[in-house]
This record gives sequence, structure tokens and C-alpha cells, in this order.
Amino acid sequence: MKGILVAAVIAALAVAAVESISCVQCHSWEDSCVDATVSDCPADANNSCINSVANSSLGAAVHLYQDMFCSAENCSAETDTVTAFAVHVSDNESFQFASQCCQEAGCNSDSSNLAPPLRSVASDTECAACYGPNETSCVEGVYRCYEGERCVSLVAEFTNGSVSELLVLKGCSNISDSTCQFLSAENKTVGGVIFRQFECAILSTTSPTTTSTGSKASLSSLALASLPLLGLLL
Repeated sequence: MKGILVAAVIAALAVAAVESISCVQCHSWEDSCVDATVSDCPADANNSCINSVANSSLGAAVHLYQDMFCSAENCSAETDTVTAFAVHVSDNESFQFASQCCQEAGCNSDSSNLAPPLRSVASDTECAACYGPNETSCVEGVYRCYEGERCVSLVAEFTNGSVSELLVLKGCSNISDSTCQFLSAENKTVGGVIFRQFECAILSTTSPTTTSTGSKASLSSLALASLPLLGLLL
């Protein structure tokens, strides 16, 4: 009987050892975690590895926020990979974000697949565009989007221990429908970044509906031409 109990304990320990995970652990506000190494996760956070990257050229200066850590949460279909997206405020100013959740040893070491796709073809869509640490400082301008982009508005909070930074951002984004829907819930935390607010416009495959001057002239001519006919009927 004792032999059976000992065997059961050994088996349980073996399973626990197999289920433990090791991840790259690094947090940086300025430099990328290129030289970070893989280390064992603590017992209270050994279910998955997270790699979160935010790259910003807002304010004509490049800023990089990267957080790679162990997590107690299991990856799901929604959190496995938050598709990389970018928000453009001008031709030279943008914000890029991506986060990946995985469950293999050291699987969060590669950030190359988190880069958003490049833009190429301009569209007729125009969006309010601005950024700042709060709503007051986000003075809106207008920016023309590229094909496949839509208008977005977000408030994100980046934390580093007891220090946090807030970003209010509006502009053109190539964000997917699924990622937009996932982030639209208030106070959604992804890869250590808290999205306090996230709103997306409906992505349209056609140009916004407008009434041109030519159309107005045609309607006026039609109305004038109908007056004699109306007189005959009366």
C-alpha cells in the first residue's frame, strides 16, 4: 500500500515538473529585450508566456515599450495572438502594438512576427487624428487613411511597477474586426497594457457617401423641369 502511495506522489511530482514552463522575462521602457534570457517561471505564474510590444514614433521621437513575462492565465483563441496593428496620426507619426500568448518553453523570445503590415495604397477615408497624455492635450486634426484602414480612438495605460503612463490616441488603423471587438471592452488588459477605452469605426470598402456639387445641380434641374408638368396635372 505504501508503495502505491509513493508511486502516486512521484507521478504527481513528475506531472507538475512537466507542466512548469520557462519564459523570457524582461520589462523595458526604452530598449528592446534582445539580450534577455529564458528563465523558469514562478509557481504562481507558470501557465503561459507573454510578449507585448508597443512601438511609438509620436512626437517625432521613437519610444519602445516591451514587456515579456510569465503568466498564470492560459492562452485562449482570443488572447493567443492579438493581431499586430498600427495607428497613424501623420505620415511620420504612428503607434504600433502587438501581444502574443504562448505555452511552450521560451516561446515568447521572438518578436519578429509582431510587426504590423506595411501600407501602400491611399484611400478617401479621413479620420480625426491626435495624441497626448489626456483628452485635453489631444487636439484633433484630420489625416487621410490608407486602404484597409479605419478610424480608431483609444486610451491606453502603460505600467512599470508603481509608475504608469497614459496615452490618448486617435487616427487611422489597420486593426482587424476580431481584435477591435476583443479590445472594445472597457479596461481590457493585454500583455500588461490596459486599454481603458477602444473604439473602432466600421470598416467600409467604399468611399464615404457624399453629395457632390454636380449631383446637387442635377437635382435642382430635375425639380425645375417638373414644374410645367405639375401645372398641366393641376
